[in-house]
Order: sequence, then structure tokens, then C-alpha cells
Amino acid sequence: MTRAAGPFGRIVETDGTALKPRAGYQLGRDANALVVLNRLAFPEYATVRGRTVVEFRDKTTRALLNWSAATGLGQHPELLDQVRARREHAIAGLRRRGLTVTRLRAVPEWRIAVGLGNRANAHEIGFSLHGTYGWPIIPGSTLKGLAASYARQELGDDDQMLADVFGGPRPGQRATRDTSRRAPVAFLDALPADGPATVAVDVLTPHVKPYYDAIEKNSPQPPPPAEYHNPVPVHFLTVTGPYLVDVASRDEAALEFAVDWLTRAGSELGVGAKTAAGYGYLAIEEEPT
Repeated sequence: MTRAAGPFGRIVETDGTALKPRAGYQLGRDANALVVLNRLAFPEYATVRGRTVVEFRDKTTRALLNWSAATGLGQHPELLDQVRARREHAIAGLRRRGLTVTRLRAVPEWRIAVGLGNRANAHEIGFSLHGTYGWPIIPGSTLKGLAASYARQELGDDDQMLADVFGGPRPGQRATRDTSRRAPVAFLDALPADGPATVAVDVLTPHVKPYYDAIEKNSPQPPPPAEYHNPVPVHFLTVTGPYLVDVASRDEAALEFAVDWLTRAGSELGVGAKTAAGYGYLAIEEEPT
């Protein structure tokens, strides 16, 4: 058994397969996944040439991933209902202030993997989680970027039109008085709809890891890719299930453009990582009011 580092070590340990509570402590299904993933670390110590080296083994990382899938990243149905009710209350407040809010439903065609680059933890597990509740979300910034990417393909170099919807300066522009402006359209974080989203552990197995590692490090002489390299499985989190997407603006014309671009981008560009492998594609439709 490996104990967690720091204060968590008094209450949590792992056998390399699952997280185990210690001293009667219960790591519940509704534990905050943001805290668990970003604050739990299971270091193992080895002596190499007389020096102590800290390692984070794949088996302990897998235990955290297994916990994430088994608990749905802490999604508690009753709490989800309360948060969705709070979102409805917030939207009603926006409408009272004169904003138009469009509600969309985004349904993954398969699985999505958003935030794999967010590896702000010892075990380098990347995933987009709500900053308060720790649940899997699609960040509003991701949705905005998705819609903007589609708009850029459709509009080309029409930076003025892009700025009218997404604000400025646009990527590649200098910040000046003429290019700087606030975006009139707000993309809210997408929340799971109809209940907890389904969380699953997926695996990618690159067969030429030494070659990819050398390319990533800009090695001048990378080893050629070859079949005699050992495959190295890489596990990561994915999620599926419908999401509620809310887009708000005082400018109804800008809102209409943003919603149209986002709706088409979901099925044509996909959201998050590994879209070339089929992840991230969404069927996005407007919810009837």
C-alpha cells in the first residue's frame, strides 16, 4: 500500500488499483474531484546512485483514474439538480437586466476529452473540472474558441466581423484603441444535463514512444519510428452525456451569429482533444423555450 503525501496520508492510501480510506475515513462518491485530483499525490522513493529520487508510478495514477470513473468525478444527482436550478435563477436575472439568453443542448456523438492539457497535479491527469464543484464541464472559454474557430474559417480575414461578436484584439492583432473592445456575447460553462455525465477511462497506446519523445524535445537526431519499440499505454479521462449550453448577449444580431457558428462547429470541428480520432464531436441544437 502507498500512502498519500502530506495531510492526506493520514486518511487515504492506494494499492495501485483503487483509493482506500484509512482509519475509518470514507472517501465518498460525492467528494470534490478537483481537490482529489489536484491535491492527492502518491510519491514513491528510490535510491539512484546514492541519491533519493521521487517517482509517481503509473499504477497510482491509474488508481486516481479508476476513482474518477467509479464516482463520476463526484457528481451527486441532488447537487446537480440544485446547481441547474441556480443556473436557471441566474439566467432569469440576466433576462431581467435586458439580455437575451439562448439555451442549447450539446449531445456528444461519442466521447469528449476536454482539458487534457490541464495537468496541474502531480500525476499529470488533465481534465476540465468546475472550479467550485469539481464536476466535468465544457468551459465557456472552450465554447467561445470553438465558435470563433468556425467563424474564422467562414469569414476569412474579416477581423471586424469577428470582433463584433467575440471582441478584440483578435489573435495576431496588436492591442490598440481601435482593436480593443469587449465581446458582446458571453458563453457560460456547459453543465451536465438530465443527470450526471458518464466518465470513463480511455487508453491511447503509441507504438513508437522514443521517436515521439525525441520530436517533442526537438532532438536533432530522433530515433526512427520502428515496430520494435515497446508500446506504452497512456490512460486518460473522457466523458459523454448531454450538456446544457447557455449563450447570452444584449446584441441579438451578435448572439444569433454566435449561436449559429457554435451549432455548426460542434459537428464539423469538434471540441477538446483527439478530434482526429473521433472524440469531441457534438450535435448542438437549440432547446425549445
